[in-house]
Amino acid sequence: MNQAWKSFLIEQQTRINTETANIEKIDDLDKQTGQVCPVIDLAVLKVTGTDAGRFLQGQVTCNIDELTEQKCSFGAFCNVKGRVIANFLVFKSNDGFLLILPSELLDSIIEKLRKYILRADVQLIDSRDEYCLVGINKSSSNSFSPVPEHELHMLAEPFRLIKLPSSKSRYIAVESAEQAIELWSSLTQEQGYHASNPEQWRLFDIEDRIPWVDKETSEEFIPQMLNLDQLGGISFNKGCYTGQEIVARTHYLGKTKRMLFLAESAAAEVPPPKTAILDDSGQTIGKILRAQKERNTIKLLAVLPNCELDSENLMLDTTTKDKIRLITL
Repeated sequence: MNQAWKSFLIEQQTRINTETANIEKIDDLDKQTGQVCPVIDLAVLKVTGTDAGRFLQGQVTCNIDELTEQKCSFGAFCNVKGRVIANFLVFKSNDGFLLILPSELLDSIIEKLRKYILRADVQLIDSRDEYCLVGINKSSSNSFSPVPEHELHMLAEPFRLIKLPSSKSRYIAVESAEQAIELWSSLTQEQGYHASNPEQWRLFDIEDRIPWVDKETSEEFIPQMLNLDQLGGISFNKGCYTGQEIVARTHYLGKTKRMLFLAESAAAEVPPPKTAILDDSGQTIGKILRAQKERNTIKLLAVLPNCELDSENLMLDTTTKDKIRLITL
């Protein structure tokens, strides 16, 4: 994390555990107002060079050629078996491409991609200290503008903002520490936004079914199991990329047997990623991708069979066998 950004958050009455970089806001959150959150689970990878676009096109599930400086896309890096190593949100910048991806997977992704560069003019730059990520949940009562109008579109001025696919009005800003501090200060001091915590932003992502894999779930699921096709993160006509054969075969044969579901549980403890989900006979039928506590409830994303499920009899494979309930729109 950028040191100036971390210092600023400390000044904003935020406690930081320097070993885990976990940020916790002291004040309670008023959900009826707009919120601004530090996004610490994600970081930025910059890919530059004259061959950057062509290189990425051969490595990712989305169509890099369709990106513009206003249009972004979800996507994923897969292994040869079509399993997602890491997923991301990508957009063009002046000198290349910026990919927002899970921070804990950034080093491993750079290491893997370097093996494929060979003689291409491509630079992979760890930009977690250069760019800070600010999450914004805009309420109708908070007049924050200008903002991009369409999902997965970006507005570059006065702040670089991406509109996320959401039932709310959510945006993520990708800025230098100086600009991030200016944005945060403007929202909280001038426009009545509440400063919130990273846990709240994770909860928003879960509620909006935006999947993020971590070290535990990396190389566990194919992209369709994470609903990346529904988010526009898979191109089926762009040509070859690592893992493309498996991903395309699953699509064209109609064999997406599992997909991502939103669920909740009254469990006392937040279940870790890859916790098994059992049916009423005790058989494992799925796994948790991500979970986050919200007051007395736990919201979670789970990969489950793409069929009619007995939602009343699903449970976590824990010592307490806590029930989970699927949430449908």
